[in-house]
Amino acid sequence: MELESISTSVNTSYQNGVGKKFLIISISLTVLLNLSVAIWFFIYVQQNGLDKFLIK
Repeated sequence: MELESISTSVNTSYQNGVGKKFLIISISLTVLLNLSVAIWFFIYVQQNGLDKFLIK
């Protein structure tokens, strides 16, 4: 009887969605970081020109 209760509790722990929430949060943070770098790049290029960014 104890083994059945342990197996059902293990099954419900997989269904609580912690992995899915972590995946959504990590993807959101990655997109936010990439967007902030892209915005910084475009502002830098507008202010200083592309020649200053590229190493010759």
